[in-house]
Amino acid sequence: MRRLRRDERGASAVEMAMYMPILLLFIFATVQGALVYLGNQAASAVAREAARVARTNDGDLAAGQRAGQQYAANIGQGILLGARVTPLAAPDGRVRFQVTGHAQELSPILVPEVTQTVEAPIEEFREDTGP
Repeated sequence: MRRLRRDERGASAVEMAMYMPILLLFIFATVQGALVYLGNQAASAVAREAARVARTNDGDLAAGQRAGQQYAANIGQGILLGARVTPLAAPDGRVRFQVTGHAQELSPILVPEVTQTVEAPIEEFREDTGP
């Protein structure tokens, strides 16, 4: 009795055709996630810079906003797109800035807007009353 052997030629090509789209989607999602993370880090840096300038200039929110916009233009080229620096209401003696923008996109589908908020105390210089 002769046994029929199964011909498995081409099975690897079929498996590759089935798994390759899943692998490419995973790689695509990983790269997009990294770009969103990088955009968040850039937004955080811009918010920290705006708060730093405002808190060292007696709480001048306009100066902080200008410094944040300038910093976003320098640091965010291609990383943080359309950055908006917004001063927010904060308790007395503090400054708060929110930076909103878009991370780089590989695809316009499902890319969230990045937002970071920083709050810091206003610098106060007091005379040393020493002993």
